[in-house]
Amino acid sequence: MSIKIRNQKPAVLYHDPFDVLPNINANKTITEFQDKTVDHVKDRYIKPMFSPINSNHPVVIEDNAGGKTQQIDEDTLFNGVMHLWTNPTIDVNLQDQIGEIYRQGIQYHAPNDWYFEEQLAVEALTRMKLPVPSQKSGKIVRYSASVDVIPTAKAFLAQPDAAGAINWFANIAAYTHDRPFNDYLLMTVQTADVFNDIKQQLKNYVQAWQAQQPINKEVNKLLADFDKIDLKNDLSAGLFMPNGGGASQAEQDALSFTRIVMYVMSQYEKSTANPGALTVQPSNLQQVYMPENIIILNLENYAHAKPADIKNDWDVFEKAMIAKKNLRFISNKKLMTAKAMNRNMSSGNKASSADGKGKGVERAKVKPFSGKPVPAAQMLGMMKRVIESQVTKQVTQNTYKSHSSSYMRPNRRKPDDINLPGKLTTTLYRPDIHVYLDCSGSISESMYRDAVTNLIMLTKRINCNLYITSFSHYVSQTALLKTKDRSIAQIYKQFQSIPKVTGGTDFEQVWRKIDMIDEFNMKNNYSHQINFMVTDFGYSLSSGHRWSREQASLKNTFYVPMSMDPGGWKYLERWAKEFRAQMIKAGDHGVRKRMLL
Repeated sequence: MSIKIRNQKPAVLYHDPFDVLPNINANKTITEFQDKTVDHVKDRYIKPMFSPINSNHPVVIEDNAGGKTQQIDEDTLFNGVMHLWTNPTIDVNLQDQIGEIYRQGIQYHAPNDWYFEEQLAVEALTRMKLPVPSQKSGKIVRYSASVDVIPTAKAFLAQPDAAGAINWFANIAAYTHDRPFNDYLLMTVQTADVFNDIKQQLKNYVQAWQAQQPINKEVNKLLADFDKIDLKNDLSAGLFMPNGGGASQAEQDALSFTRIVMYVMSQYEKSTANPGALTVQPSNLQQVYMPENIIILNLENYAHAKPADIKNDWDVFEKAMIAKKNLRFISNKKLMTAKAMNRNMSSGNKASSADGKGKGVERAKVKPFSGKPVPAAQMLGMMKRVIESQVTKQVTQNTYKSHSSSYMRPNRRKPDDINLPGKLTTTLYRPDIHVYLDCSGSISESMYRDAVTNLIMLTKRINCNLYITSFSHYVSQTALLKTKDRSIAQIYKQFQSIPKVTGGTDFEQVWRKIDMIDEFNMKNNYSHQINFMVTDFGYSLSSGHRWSREQASLKNTFYVPMSMDPGGWKYLERWAKEFRAQMIKAGDHGVRKRMLL
C-alpha cells in the first residue's frame, strides 16, 4: 500500500462538537432517512478530504500498491467507509488503506493503532496536544478518572465552549478506550435538568406526531421507559436499543424508538441556547447513524464524583454488555438499562457454579510462521514450558512436588549426624489448565483425533487433571478429566465422554467464558487458569472487538494448532497469519508470542 495525496487542504472532521447528529425527521420514510444519512456521512467525513488547496485543480488521492495506480474518488472512499461500518468482521487491509488516507489527509493526527471508525477521538486528542492511549510495550499510555476525567469535566462545566467540549471528548474517549467494548454512542448532558428538558421535548414531538399518525404500541412502551430514567443521582444511563439498534430494519422505519430518540437529541443539540447543554462524542462513527447502545453521561455528577465511582459506573456497563452478548437477545418490549441487565444477571448467577500471572501485553516480535508442520513433540514442549512458567499459592488440580535440602529435617541415611541436611518435600501448585477444543464445521474427524492424541500425550507429560470445553458458535459444558496417574486407555475413555458441539465458529463466546471464570476466581480468591485454545484459526473477529490488556482472555490464553497434518498445514498457516493481523488490529499486540506454532 502506497497512498499519495496531492492538492488537498488538511481536513478537520470534528470541527463543530455541538452539531454532530444528522437532523433527520423521525416521521420521514425509510428511503428519505437513508438518503439523508448518506448525505450527512459524505458532508461530514468524505467531502472534507476532497477540499483542494488550489481551487483550479482537483484533489488527487491514489493508491500505488503493487505497481498499479488506483484513483480514489469520493464515491470510492465512501463505499470503503460504509463497508467497514456494515461488514460484521474486521477487514485489516481496508482498515489500513482508509486509515492511511485519513492519516495523511486530516489536520490533527497522531500515530495510533485504533480503528478508522475511532479516529475522531484521535483527532480530538491530537488537537488538545494529548497522547493517544496505547497498549504497546514501552509505549503504554493510560488515562485515569482522577487525573484526566474529573478535571476536564470541571473545566467543561466552568467554560462550556468548543475547546472545552473537545477536551472533554478527548479525555473521556481516552479513558473509556481501555475498555474491551466500543459499540455505543456517548452523549453528555450538563445537568440532570437538561436531561429532563430533553424528555419533555420528546413528549412534545411524540404528541404532535400522534396527532397525524399512530405510534406503535411497543414504541410507546419504550418511550415510557425512557421517560422514567432519572439522572439526578446517577453518573450515567446506559441504554440498549431495541431490535439491536439502528442497523436493524425495524429501527430504521419511521417513528421507531431509535429514530425518535435520535431526532429529538439532534433537535435539542442544534436548538439549545446553551452550546454545552448536550454534546455528542462519536468515538465510534457508525454509532452516530446506527447506535446499538447509548450512554448518557451527567457532566455535573462526573465533576463531583470519586474516581472509584466512575470506574464502578463503567464496570456496570461493561458487565451489562457482556451479559447482552451472552444472552444474545434484548427485549424489544422493554427498554433495558445497564443496571437492570446486571440485576438480572446477578439473580441468574446465584444458581450457577464456577467451571472450576502472565506478563503484560508486549509488542509482538516479527516471528515468522513455520512453512512446515510443527512436530508434535516440539509443540507439546512449548505447552509444557507455558504451564511450568506459572505457579500459584492457591490449591488447584495441577500439583507437583518440590524437593529441597533442610537442616530442620534429619538425614535419612545418618539421622544422628546434625551436619547433614535432610530432604524436604513440598506440594506446590500451578494454575489449572483449561483446554478449549474447536469443533466447528471446518474441523475434520482426523484433525479432531490429532488434537485429542496430542492432549493425551500432554497429560502424560505433566501428569495433572484438565478442564475441557468444546466449542463452535456454542460453548459446551465444561468437563474435568481426571487424567493424573491414569493410563492412556483410561484417559482416552474420558476424552470420549466430552460433550462435543458442532456448527459455526465463534471465538468471542470462548473469550467471554474465560473472562467470566477469571472474574469468579478473583472474587473467591481462587487461582487464575491457563487457557489453551486448540483450533485451525479459521475465524474472523467481529469489527467491534477491542482488547483490554487486563483481560484473562488475552494475557492467560494461548493458541495451539489443531493438527500437524502436512496436507492441510498451508491453509492453517494462512489462517493463522490472518488471525494474528486481526488480533493486532483489535489491540492484542502480543498475540504472536501466545500462538504455539
